[in-house]
Amino acid sequence: MMTIYKLLGIDKHQIIKLHKTYDHSVIIKNDQNVLASGAKNFDETIGGGFYRGKKYLIFGANKTGKTQLCHQLCVQAFIQFSKSTKNSEINNKQFVFYFDTENTFRPERIKELIGTYNVEINKMLKNILVSKIMSNSAFLLSLNELENLLGKNSINVLIIDSINNYYNSDLANRNVTNKKAKEIFLKILTKINELSSYHNLIIVATAQVTSNFNRKTPLKVLPIGNHILNHFFSEYIYLDYKEHDKRYVQLVNSLNLPEKRLLYKITSSGIQDHKI
Repeated sequence: MMTIYKLLGIDKHQIIKLHKTYDHSVIIKNDQNVLASGAKNFDETIGGGFYRGKKYLIFGANKTGKTQLCHQLCVQAFIQFSKSTKNSEINNKQFVFYFDTENTFRPERIKELIGTYNVEINKMLKNILVSKIMSNSAFLLSLNELENLLGKNSINVLIIDSINNYYNSDLANRNVTNKKAKEIFLKILTKINELSSYHNLIIVATAQVTSNFNRKTPLKVLPIGNHILNHFFSEYIYLDYKEHDKRYVQLVNSLNLPEKRLLYKITSSGIQDHKI
C-alpha cells in the first residue's frame, strides 16, 4: 500500500507532528466541540465532522465543491452554535470569520442553503464576519486584527477560501522574489497556527491546486505550496470529481484517522450524500 508521504509527494522527514488537541477515541461529541457539514458521508470520512483545535486543508480541482463547502459550513455553524445562545444575544454574536481571497463569498448562496431551516437570512448573515482579502500583506494584517476580536467574541470557526491564492500570485509576480513570497506565506501560516492553538478554533481552508504528474498516485492534483502547507495542516481532505457527476471525498492525511473515501453530491441545497 502506498504511504501518505508518497501520495502527497513529500518526504517523511518533512512532516512535523503537531500537537493533538483532541483524541477522537475519548472526545465527548457535542455542539461546541465539532461542526457537522450537513452531509453524513462527508462527516463520516473525516471522523464525524470538523473538530476544534484542528486545521483542515480542503483541496481538489474545479467543480468539486470547495467554496460550496465553505458556504455550507457558515450555515451549519449558525444552526449548531445558535442552539446554545439566547435569542436576545444572537444579533450580537458572530460564530464564523470568513477570509475571502477569491471574491467568491455570496450572501445569496447562504440564503439558498438555508432551505427548510426556519432562520432569518439577515440574522444569519450578521453572524458571519467576512474579510475580503486583496493581497497576502492584507491577509496578514487582517489576521492580526482577528486576534484582537477573538478575545471579545464568540467566533468558533475560521474559514479561508483560498489560503494560497496570493502565494500563487506572488510566485508569478516578477516584482516579488520567491524568497519574499515564501516568507510572508510562512508568517500567515504561523499566525493561523497560533490562533488555532490559543483560541481552540475550527479552521477550514481551501487550497488552489496544481496537476500531480506522479501517475502512481490516485491524487490528480496537489495543493500549490504543498511542501509548506504540510507543516501546518494535519488534516488533508481531497475532493475528487469523476465521470457521470460522481464526486468523492477522501481523507488522505490525518494524525489519528485512517484513510477513507466516500461518495457525495452537490445540489442546490449544498453538499449532500450520494444515494445509490
